[in-house]
Amino acid sequence: MNKWLKRSGIVLVLLILTAVVGGAIFLLNFDPKVYQDRLVKEIKLRYERDLKINGEIELSLFPRIGLRVTDVSLSNKNAETEFSSMQEVRFAVALWPLLFDRFLVDHVKVNGFKSHIVRYADGSLNIDDFYALPLDFDKEHMARRRQQAAAEELPIAERAARMAANEFKIDIAGLDLENGTVLVEDQASKRQFSLDSMSIHTGRITFGEPFSLALNAKLDARHPTDDATLNVRSRLRFEPAASIYQVEQIDATLQGQIKGYRVAEAALNGRFSVDNFAGDAHGKALRLLLNLNALDESKRLSHIDLDVRADEVGLNRIDTQLLAKNLSIKGSTADHQKRSLAWELNSPNLNLSGFDAAAEPLTGTVQFRGEESMDVNVSLDGFSGLASNLKIRENTLKGRYLTSANRAIDIDLSSPLSINLLSGEFSYPALRGLLRLSDGDLLQEAPVIASIRGDLRSSSMDFNVDAVMDAERMNLSGTLSSFSKPSIDFKLSAESLALDHILGVDSDLPLASLMLESDAKDKSQAAATSNQTSAAAPIEAAPSTKPNKSRSLSLKQELLARLSGVGVFDIAKMSYRGLDFQDLSATLFFDSSSDIKIDALRAKFFGGELAANSQMSLDDGSLKVDLKLKDVDMASLLQGFKARALLSSRADIDLALATQGLSEKELLQNLNGQLSLDSAEGKWHGFSMKRVLDDVTHMIDTGSQQLRFEQSETTPFKRLRFAADVNQGIMHFTKLHVDSSDFSLVNKDESSQYNMLDGHFDFNLQLNAKQPVSVSRQGVNVQVKGFSIPIRLWNDAELIQVETALQEL
Repeated sequence: MNKWLKRSGIVLVLLILTAVVGGAIFLLNFDPKVYQDRLVKEIKLRYERDLKINGEIELSLFPRIGLRVTDVSLSNKNAETEFSSMQEVRFAVALWPLLFDRFLVDHVKVNGFKSHIVRYADGSLNIDDFYALPLDFDKEHMARRRQQAAAEELPIAERAARMAANEFKIDIAGLDLENGTVLVEDQASKRQFSLDSMSIHTGRITFGEPFSLALNAKLDARHPTDDATLNVRSRLRFEPAASIYQVEQIDATLQGQIKGYRVAEAALNGRFSVDNFAGDAHGKALRLLLNLNALDESKRLSHIDLDVRADEVGLNRIDTQLLAKNLSIKGSTADHQKRSLAWELNSPNLNLSGFDAAAEPLTGTVQFRGEESMDVNVSLDGFSGLASNLKIRENTLKGRYLTSANRAIDIDLSSPLSINLLSGEFSYPALRGLLRLSDGDLLQEAPVIASIRGDLRSSSMDFNVDAVMDAERMNLSGTLSSFSKPSIDFKLSAESLALDHILGVDSDLPLASLMLESDAKDKSQAAATSNQTSAAAPIEAAPSTKPNKSRSLSLKQELLARLSGVGVFDIAKMSYRGLDFQDLSATLFFDSSSDIKIDALRAKFFGGELAANSQMSLDDGSLKVDLKLKDVDMASLLQGFKARALLSSRADIDLALATQGLSEKELLQNLNGQLSLDSAEGKWHGFSMKRVLDDVTHMIDTGSQQLRFEQSETTPFKRLRFAADVNQGIMHFTKLHVDSSDFSLVNKDESSQYNMLDGHFDFNLQLNAKQPVSVSRQGVNVQVKGFSIPIRLWNDAELIQVETALQEL
């Protein structure tokens, strides 16, 4: 017995000595560069990225055998730009597997981790090669790839040796990451955000087994007020060999303030899994909550609320399957004007695949509340077909848009719908329904027939719409592209179009409020002051500085301000606010910045021709107009603009005006530019110059004469010409010439003016009498063949005053 004990002891001592000597020899001959070079080659082979270890690789024995690596960086795929870097990495590794060219990592500590994730303009990521398969990958691709791998020309022994050489078993007792930073850049939207001061702690990581993860970081969205903290607690399972990644449970919360909003609540809960080889992504017990409140009024929206819930959602790219069970999406936003937008989408059971389609009706609603309101209900029912040719028996769209003046637009449309889930193509082959316009007792119905074809991948849609309104046909056709930033090109053709009925415009208001969406009170005030020659006190001119405030846009204007594109109009007859346009053509440009430009507007207008270009801003109310009118009927024109018909003749008008304002008064107060008129053979209404000449003795004796404004009184003329500079709503006449058979009036100097705000005028003229005038002096009547005297002509309420500085002839 003692003999065997002694022999066993000797053998044990020899083994220990052998292990010690072997370990010492290994440590003395350990060359980190061998493993470094191999790791660099492996990374280059697998991911086509360059791994650089600029620091030293140090081996430590106590308290455990480990490696310390400093200054490590990894490039982007096939690029020299840096993707990630680490200041220091510590590995605690098992010794025995190193003897067989394998790594068994017991623990990892990383300090100073940085990474830059980029989403390129085409939607791809610079990390796709780590986990994702190509977009066109399917089962055939998978089988072909395996066949190619089996048919490699390498000898079996060499291939087996390479596989053995490339075998890495990962078993990490834990991962500790401190002082991490991850920058995420979206080149398409030109936005960035980062996770700073990030720390990650995990439990034991064994591929194929679940492990815990805790993440804490500061979220920075590049806004001065950002101060948000992200906390994540989750349980993960990774199987890289099978390309399966699972989140068995996640609880993520965000607290603080971000992008100018205070986070009242932000949380994500659920279970997720991704199988790249199967092309499958799944989520269960999903819940996403988001509740944000604006920190101040600089943000357009004061409140944002989102609630997404689902028992299960899934997408399989290879089997072309889309799954949703009890999916509910609710959300709402509100602005500082107490206007709100709310939406809801419900899908009780949706299961679409390449073999079958089954679903309960999918329904959704959209509501807008403010001075205007809108309610829209959407439903899809009757699913059939395959994923490559999904058929929906009926897609309905019903809704109402109600203006502040209780004008309503109702829509009731339905159509079959075809969708190819593989290519993203869809079509509405026969969209039919009614468009109803109601305004008090006025009710109009427009039957609508349309066809729509679109492509979700390219974000484009072609449409062609035919409608009948007031027994007149109209057609709208065009293309809509980029659904996230809509751009539309369209052409509107119509035999006749009553634009007032469509836009809901009060035709009794003065036309100066063309750009405004006033409430009822403002409209009534505007209507009460529409008479341009009313007996109102003069309104002081506005200050020279333009208003820099922006106004609250109506729903129509909000939608228009988010579009860009070009529109072409070809309308045989159009009426707008009592104005009739014939053979109207125009090109409309808008660029999603609240600016609208109208080029080459041409029309027959009040018996003449209209040519105009204009530019306006829905945001600040600015407006520029270059307009030419040729041979127009001035009496009809003035009546159409709700003004007194002071002139009856045909005339040519040129104007170049600019203004800015958020009300009709501001638009007039800030009106600037030039205006000219040339008219022949007409009449000036309101007073008779013949009465002045017939009673010239009284005017010479007293120095003045008073006439009451009478529409029936006229002053015929052969030619009327003037040119004026408009400054803050006041016309300053640089030229004024009235020529008649009996007299002529010429602007004496540039002090003559007309106030467009209150209708007040004040002219300093030279009166030249062409016909003999009877003058009575001390009982003696004298026939004067002609004379020239300066006169001043101005209005005082309904009276017209004439004054001369001469007391003697």
